[in-house]
Amino acid sequence: MKIPDMPPARRAPLAAALLAGCMLFATTGVHAAGTDAWSAAPYSLGQGLYFPAQGLRLGGYANLQYYDVANEPPTLNTRDISLFVTKDLGSRAQLFTELDAGDAVQLGGSRANRKHGELDIERLYVDYRANPWLNLRLGKFLTPVGQWNQVHADPLTWTVSRPLATSSAFARHAAGAMAFGTLTTHGHDLDYWLFADDSRDFDVGPDQDRAYAASGTDLPNRNNFRHAFGGRVLWHARGDRFTLGMSMLGYRLDAPRQSYRLVGLDFGWTGRYFSLDGEGIYREGGSAGQPAETGGFVEAEVPLVQRLYLVGRLERYRTSAPAQTVTLRTLALNFRPVPGLVFKLEHRDGNRSTELAPAGWLASFAVLF
Repeated sequence: MKIPDMPPARRAPLAAALLAGCMLFATTGVHAAGTDAWSAAPYSLGQGLYFPAQGLRLGGYANLQYYDVANEPPTLNTRDISLFVTKDLGSRAQLFTELDAGDAVQLGGSRANRKHGELDIERLYVDYRANPWLNLRLGKFLTPVGQWNQVHADPLTWTVSRPLATSSAFARHAAGAMAFGTLTTHGHDLDYWLFADDSRDFDVGPDQDRAYAASGTDLPNRNNFRHAFGGRVLWHARGDRFTLGMSMLGYRLDAPRQSYRLVGLDFGWTGRYFSLDGEGIYREGGSAGQPAETGGFVEAEVPLVQRLYLVGRLERYRTSAPAQTVTLRTLALNFRPVPGLVFKLEHRDGNRSTELAPAGWLASFAVLF
């Protein structure tokens, strides 16, 4: 396993926050040990192990993925093994950490595309809950763009592959500060997120935010932020059966060191016999003459029998580097025998898709613990 290194100047701010959180946790633990208060609440798969007296919850997820795609030998690997640690810091503050061991085990695949295992801090932040309409977050968190990126764990998504519009044009993680909450008006809820990123100085990792990693390819494109600011709003209607969201970002990537502007739209609708959702983005900027990056997808989920779903997705995406347009069609089965366990099987096809999102068969087994 390869653990990436990082200059101390960039590591210091969040490392200090982590150290402070660990010290608080250790102090609580010593006190609890003296009172023999380490009894856990009843455990349910997918809910994590909770220690009420400590205000501590341990959880996470793991997934095993199989790829048999064009121009590549079949590959079996542990895409993610993630540990969640949540610690209450008083009645209003909470520390959250997600540690991820990516590609720790890999069988098959070509030598050229074989990935090194990495231990990464996916998320590390402190939340302060002032009231329902104002919460503050400081640290490293998921970038609030669209719905998919904020619920990215494999057991919680419908398909093995990730739509290009949800990862190809922006960094999946941001490091800095965020305000978020829920406003209620005329009987409808409006969620909002406003954030400022300073990954150049305020970061932990550094993770390699590969633009097309979730598509089964390893092109060299990276999306790590250098600076970013923006936000997102999500409107709920019809008893939360319909949602409509909008995201706006301005950011500068670390490499290439170019500035971009991005607008995204997303929706979700839940009906009696099927559900629909989709996302779309438009990104402009970069070097002189570089075309805009645009695209999106529409996806339908249909329950077949109890806990078995048929998923169909149509997506179209135009990239700026390399400059090309792809159309992808995905048909998948999603089976959830018990809460916390998910089996997925899908076939992906499309025109000119062998480089960005290779056509073929994908499968996964994931557990949320």
